[in-house]
Amino acid sequence: MGQKTEGFFEFESREGFEQAEKEADIISKLIDKTDFSNPHIALKVYNKLVSEKRFSTVTGYFFLLELRKKILESKLVSEDALIPIPIKEPEGKNDVIPKASFQEGKLRKLYEGQKLLNKKLKIAIVVLVIAIIGFVVINFKFEYTIFTYFTNYKAKMEEELIDKYEHWEEQLKARESKLGKEAQ
Repeated sequence: MGQKTEGFFEFESREGFEQAEKEADIISKLIDKTDFSNPHIALKVYNKLVSEKRFSTVTGYFFLLELRKKILESKLVSEDALIPIPIKEPEGKNDVIPKASFQEGKLRKLYEGQKLLNKKLKIAIVVLVIAIIGFVVINFKFEYTIFTYFTNYKAKMEEELIDKYEHWEEQLKARESKLGKEAQ
């Protein structure tokens, strides 16, 4: 399947195996040259390795984890004060999670946008229904409305006015004849 190192880990690629060997060499040199029994030195080395992101294989991560445990056991600093160990994702696989997150975020934005659009459409429909109900009520309540404006209502109004004047003329003639009879 892959290459093995120190009998503990199996690597899928030659590059991973070679990187783990390089990190193991760095670790062995650090152990030879550094006094890790001093928590101040251990903390300094840990912070430098973590901030520079020196390790990218399990070999380096285990070393950092052990170094972290020693620092915490010395109670020099609290766990919250220690920088977390950064994990590098294998190349080509690091885009799996962001794509899912991006897709989820995109769908969430579309959903929120659609909810807002639906709310606006519901408000517009309610306003239109109220306006239509108002027009229907006006149409039944009054004889002449905006719906009958272009019909022959002017001619009908003129006839009503003429009928009214004719009625007044008849009343006037009746009064004149009554006054004429009384004067005689």
